[in-house]
Amino acid sequence: MAYAHSDEFIQICYECDFNSKAIAASLKQLYPSYDVRLYKIEQRIANYRCKGLLPLPSGNSVATGQVLKSTSTLYDETGKVKLQWLKSDVPREQFLDAFKSVIEDLAATLPAKPAITPPLSTVDNLATLYISNDLHLGLLAWNQESGTDYNLELATAQLRSAYDYLFECSPASRVGIVVDLGDLLEADNQKNVTPKSGNVLSVDSRYPKVLRAAYEALIYAVDKALQKHEIVYFYNIEGNHDVSSGHAIREVIRTAFRDNPRVIVNESPAPIKYHQHGQVLLQFAHGDGMKMRQAGEVMAHDCQDIFSSTKYRYSHLGHFHTDSVYDGKLCRVESHRNLAPTNAWAFHMGYRAQPGTMKSITYSASRGEISRNLFTL
Repeated sequence: MAYAHSDEFIQICYECDFNSKAIAASLKQLYPSYDVRLYKIEQRIANYRCKGLLPLPSGNSVATGQVLKSTSTLYDETGKVKLQWLKSDVPREQFLDAFKSVIEDLAATLPAKPAITPPLSTVDNLATLYISNDLHLGLLAWNQESGTDYNLELATAQLRSAYDYLFECSPASRVGIVVDLGDLLEADNQKNVTPKSGNVLSVDSRYPKVLRAAYEALIYAVDKALQKHEIVYFYNIEGNHDVSSGHAIREVIRTAFRDNPRVIVNESPAPIKYHQHGQVLLQFAHGDGMKMRQAGEVMAHDCQDIFSSTKYRYSHLGHFHTDSVYDGKLCRVESHRNLAPTNAWAFHMGYRAQPGTMKSITYSASRGEISRNLFTL
């Protein structure tokens, strides 16, 4: 079906003086197969006005890159616009830069943690990956509604039990990698709605309390890793539930261990991250963006300098709440089941879950994955 691209549609709007019928006729003439519906044209014009691509009926415009939230208009006695005030959102990139700056300032005031004595001996060529994903800390679930009770206290207790088991069972590799693949928190702020779609969330306790529980749980994991491994790497990925909070978590961990040379915190805000261990290349992403079948091509593009020097390549995703594997030609892609139970919305939609799990996976620098451990609730 024919479609007029943005630049062309905007030009036609100006040529037709924003008259929807004239725009429809022009589009039909240019594209005979175009699905001309006046209400769709009017919706597209309204959408472009909100984004600043087209002026408002008053002649005012929203700044490019911002999104119109509301207007306040003053009319004269003839009905003409005298004054108009616009309220718009700042671009997401600008907001995240400001958010990151504030978090860095706050995190700098936190006391650094005391050093932990390193283990007496480790296996040089091994690295062990500890994966958490979709923990949804702060989620409130009621067993009579969705089959399982779940709250912040239960969630943090289960998470610490998982870490205790996995660190106890894993081999004493020289390198430990603690990674959270996103959706660590159920809600991203005190509004208790999903950041993108605005779906209402059932949340246990206040946002600051949940945020503290989240970063304390990951500090606990890094502390455990320092007792087991000589070098500890920390990675975290923002999810679709914790778009902003994911950045805050990273800054807290970075600051908490800033004086410990054995802890290496990945400071990048990138939604897809990588770690190389000898001939092993690991990819971390949440899973709401890049699809499983795309992972190998994305890895090859992002890591051109080291891709050909690695023989074993693995991509790890969350988001789907299930264990799934795609063995691609370029890498093995795996999504991981999570610890959190099904919430009321998912239960209503017909989703059901097996008992929650967490994994640790050990890699040899020369032979790829050699073992894994599984914690099951």
